[in-house]
Amino acid sequence: MSFIPLSKCCVSGGILSGTPRGEMEPASAGRQVSRYHTRPSDDEVINDKTALVLYTDAFGLSLPNAKIMADSFADQLKVHVFVPEYIPDALPANLFEPVAPLYPGQYANRSWWSTFVVVLPLLLRVWRWLPWILNPKGQVPLAEKALLDLQSEGYTHLGAIGYCRGGAVIQYLLASTSHPTLLQCGVVNHPSPETSTWDNIHKPTQWHLAEHDQMFGLEKIANLRRVFEEKKKNEGVVFDFYHHKDTVHGFACRPTLDHEETKKAFEEAGDTAVAFLQKHLDL
Repeated sequence: MSFIPLSKCCVSGGILSGTPRGEMEPASAGRQVSRYHTRPSDDEVINDKTALVLYTDAFGLSLPNAKIMADSFADQLKVHVFVPEYIPDALPANLFEPVAPLYPGQYANRSWWSTFVVVLPLLLRVWRWLPWILNPKGQVPLAEKALLDLQSEGYTHLGAIGYCRGGAVIQYLLASTSHPTLLQCGVVNHPSPETSTWDNIHKPTQWHLAEHDQMFGLEKIANLRRVFEEKKKNEGVVFDFYHHKDTVHGFACRPTLDHEETKKAFEEAGDTAVAFLQKHLDL
């Protein structure tokens, strides 16, 4: 089964179309973090004690993509899926469109003057978000509280999948010593490289990295593989790794039909994540 088969009618400019079927559950007296909650469309949940938590990229829930992808994960894994609002002041979805390419070379022919004209207004608008943009660890407390909410509701087996900032946060959660049993496994998609966490991650992980990613270059990828391959050899730590050819940062959550390799990588990242989670959440 394909993760989300892409066609001309279901994606434009990296934004998935469709109507999410789940519901928003606000923070309340018994819930610390608001969240999107979805379940299989046929309502056949195979384990009410197991759930997947999806941590969004920096755009949070301002795009429909995270909800639509959560719906697909729920259908394929047959579990409850939650998307916590762990970034209360998420970036506007359209803010980085003029400078964040959806595929390699999208803006390669732009002149220096055109680049300046595009980048300057962006810098003037983005300054108020800079404190949390530059501090991935700052989102960890709310991300962790979202897991504690689920634990208090009776969920005993939790897996996580994250994109961009969400992938960085998962690294901190898996390395945590304060609540080491909260997560059984994690899927990390094109994150920032939180290298300080790597030595402390001993749970099964699957990594999906872009070939052209300014935040996670080839040297850092080589270091990641060295660290985790050694742990896999010496400690038996599960480490799945995919380096997706001809892709840029964001391919796994904001795909485009204008580039075949990106479309292919999006599908592969979703399909392999499903197989990995089925195995390590004992589904």
